[in-house]
Amino acid sequence: MDKIVVFATYYDPMEAQIIKTRLIDAGIQCFLTDENMGGQFPYNQAIGGIKLNLFENEVELANSLLAEEF
Repeated sequence: MDKIVVFATYYDPMEAQIIKTRLIDAGIQCFLTDENMGGQFPYNQAIGGIKLNLFENEVELANSLLAEEF
């Protein structure tokens, strides 16, 4: 079984959702953790931000996809 890793951390809930949606649209399975806490508290740095998680074997693909779009 593939290992799930934290791909990136965001402090803006909208940015986290946009990146997650881009990856899902490209066929990369991913999910957010600490999303509810991050959205409720404007100072979500205290909880470490909103984490975008995906399978370790898709990290390289996700990096290349996001590098193309920005």
